[in-house]
Amino acid sequence: MGEPQIAAEGGAGRGPMRLLIVSNMYPSVGNPVFGGFVARQADALRRLGAEVEVVANTDPRRGSLRSLAKYASLYRHAAAARSGRFDAVVGHYLYPTAFIARAAARAAGGVPLVLIVHGTDVISVQRRGPVAALCRLAVRDAALVVTVSHALESRVRTELALPRSLPTEVVNMGVDLATFRPVADARERLGWAAGERIALWVGNMVPVKGVPTLLDAFAKVRAAGTAERLMLVGDGPLRSELAERVTALGLGDAVTFSGRLTQGDVALAMGAADVFVLPSLNEGLSVALLEAMACGTPCVASAVGGVPEVLDDPACGRLVPPSDATALAAGIEEVLGAGKATYRDAALSRAAANGSDAMAARFLAAVSRVLKREESIT
Repeated sequence: MGEPQIAAEGGAGRGPMRLLIVSNMYPSVGNPVFGGFVARQADALRRLGAEVEVVANTDPRRGSLRSLAKYASLYRHAAAARSGRFDAVVGHYLYPTAFIARAAARAAGGVPLVLIVHGTDVISVQRRGPVAALCRLAVRDAALVVTVSHALESRVRTELALPRSLPTEVVNMGVDLATFRPVADARERLGWAAGERIALWVGNMVPVKGVPTLLDAFAKVRAAGTAERLMLVGDGPLRSELAERVTALGLGDAVTFSGRLTQGDVALAMGAADVFVLPSLNEGLSVALLEAMACGTPCVASAVGGVPEVLDDPACGRLVPPSDATALAAGIEEVLGAGKATYRDAALSRAAANGSDAMAARFLAAVSRVLKREESIT
């Protein structure tokens, strides 16, 4: 797929578009996948000619005092933006970033505020409390709200009662096609057994990801002799609980906890697996599905949020109801029975249409329209 062609121009003929990205998630050496999609977007925007600066939190640890300290620091750094330096401020996640990004937009001279909604932040921003209230006010001050799926756009419009005058755009964060691609010797590189049929899950071990349902489903799949191994890539607060469940289900020799991996190793794992499984209870879109498809691997996923917009073609895998281990097991068995090669071409095609650069080009076009509209008003 060729490079998208777009002029990343700033306002009033000032040359390249100058963007400040503010995010409560961003990767670091210690956690290279934390907010990796934000870094991918920033890199893609730069490749397309935009000048991008990032102010972000890289600490994934939680706790009330820790959260207060790290987001206070994020606010101080974001609000230090100098007037005249940026054409727009882009805030990732409505909660808790929206009000922080608004402060940066004001400090930058009242430039347009663009907010990107990813999924669970629609729920978080409706909480009680002063931070959520400030974030809701910031949403109404936005010049543009971007959602990663049409389903999420509808939720944002309805649940947050957005004014009709506030424009929205649907643009996902895209997949890094240079990293996520088929690799013929992926199994050999990872040391995985050649003959095993392997299901793969990648993510944060938190309740919304539905991993307990996956373990129950895999127990059925293994008992049926359809698959030999489940690989769990990631970490999180539920890890010890999930390990106990694995033992209780008698799956100790069939489930592997790999911990967090680099993006390169995640891509190898996706390419080496026979099926990628996403049993989430809620998802804005799930770039992980696109990443697996970019590696030529079929997917089985819960039909929640924007997932059906990615996995709407049965040639790429199967959709199943959430929290239904029996249906999930049946979907996994069906895909494994058909064989990975059956889905490869369709999966690659779907991923190619959602590359990072293509999505960044759409995002820049949307911001350009905002800048032109703001200039026409002033």
